[in-house]
Amino acid sequence: MKMKSLFLITFVSSCVFADVLEVRLWKAIPGSSAQLMQHASEARSIHLKLGGQVVVATDRQGRLHYATAHKNWVEWAAFQEKLEASDEWTNFAQKIGATPAATLESHYLINQVTPMLPSKVYQVFVWEAFPGRRAQMIDSATTAQLLHEKLGASVGINMDQMGRLHYLMSFDTWADWAKFQDTGSSDEVSTFFAEFYSNPPAKLVEVYNVTRVD
Repeated sequence: MKMKSLFLITFVSSCVFADVLEVRLWKAIPGSSAQLMQHASEARSIHLKLGGQVVVATDRQGRLHYATAHKNWVEWAAFQEKLEASDEWTNFAQKIGATPAATLESHYLINQVTPMLPSKVYQVFVWEAFPGRRAQMIDSATTAQLLHEKLGASVGINMDQMGRLHYLMSFDTWADWAKFQDTGSSDEVSTFFAEFYSNPPAKLVEVYNVTRVD
């Protein structure tokens, strides 16, 4: 089986998590895409002033991904306190609340199990483990990650607060991603995925392609 675009992600104990992300996915109200991007730019500017790390991206479903990164949960909590104490952030939140440019589709907190190298484009696969199968997912994901990285991809493994498993493949350009789809296979990969899909430990619940803006 030639691996085209289905990848694995894993769940591991919180003791190994090094990084935290808070991610919001926004869907622009028709005719308000430019305004949504402007709001994201303003929010990013405020967050950077408060010492935050921000990533803004868009996907092919037309959604805007807005993420703040933190070293750990203690720093995440400290950042929330800074936001609450910021008059600039309060005023901004009131402004966009009065004239919304988008609806919030998802809001989740993520533990970065295996952070990936920063790149321009990402393909994200979200899996939901079947009951009692997480241990198998750990073993499968570890194997898959090693195989994909051997073929040149950068892999990030995350878990959100709802127990969903995220597997991110990152590339410098979509041309690099396309090349990987055509050539990113081997006998090891074929054998691995044939065995995995004969009795999968999880179901795939979402796939999206993301282009980083900031």
